[in-house]
Amino acid sequence: MKVISLSGLSRLHLKKTCAAIGIFDGVHRGHQYLIQKMLSSARRLHALPIVITFFPHPAHVLRPDVKLGYLTSLQDRFRLLKDLGVAVCLVVRFDRSFARIEPQKFIQDILVKKLDIKAVFVGNDFRFGKDRSGDINLFQKLSLEYGYEMHAVSALKQGREIISSTRIRQLMGAGQLKEAAQLLGRKVSISGIVVKGAKRGKSLGFPTANIAYEADILPPQGVYVVKVLLGKKEHQAIANIGTRPSFEQQILKLHLEVHILDYSRNIYGKRLEVVFLKKIRNEKKFPSPQALVKQIQKDESFARKYFISFNLF
Repeated sequence: MKVISLSGLSRLHLKKTCAAIGIFDGVHRGHQYLIQKMLSSARRLHALPIVITFFPHPAHVLRPDVKLGYLTSLQDRFRLLKDLGVAVCLVVRFDRSFARIEPQKFIQDILVKKLDIKAVFVGNDFRFGKDRSGDINLFQKLSLEYGYEMHAVSALKQGREIISSTRIRQLMGAGQLKEAAQLLGRKVSISGIVVKGAKRGKSLGFPTANIAYEADILPPQGVYVVKVLLGKKEHQAIANIGTRPSFEQQILKLHLEVHILDYSRNIYGKRLEVVFLKKIRNEKKFPSPQALVKQIQKDESFARKYFISFNLF
């Protein structure tokens, strides 16, 4: 999948595209439903399937007092869109200048002139531009003038509830990972780069990979059975999310560290994905390193039995 920034459009002219437009944080089942409809139309029209997304989240720009975390990093958003079959992702840098753009100008100058748009797919509550005046009615009106199809897609529901990024954030914060996974359409996972830490795990006999994670929304603090995706391989592991209370005096950000079972290679600088399978226990402070080691041994034993019982590897 090709990724293009809005500024790069000055040198770009695509021919015959279908576009799904939205933030798509999490690329959850509701997003997938909309994008699959776009992909289906792209095949019917023999057009290039593209996604137009916005970064940062508009709420971060227009309501900076609101604490709204990302379910997925931008890199993970790209990966998930690529896996769906999207050919091009156009990233619009959302700032106050873009927030003031006349919606009709965006449709004319970007969608029609630069992207040669043949079909547009948005959620039925989608709004953008100056005074949030860009909506499905404007898209529909201009579709008659410029000859593209306009598709307003109703939100997908799980039972009686709408599938939304907001709902998934709530479920993850409450530790309801199974329910969050049902709305995501995949298990909850966090990606990031392995960075050097204090090497305390190694000194205790349990080397850990410290993850510089990119998403803002994490499962609750605690120890989990996880699988780690490193390159094309999967590994059994246990993970800890927390403040390292047995060692740290003060912490500003939660740590995510992973102990990969039966693995000893150097993976500093590697990107990996941590997929959460089962919570083992809450994080707690131990009176001594020996007590911590004894608990980690129990955690590892629990994880090995889990993998055997579910025949996951």
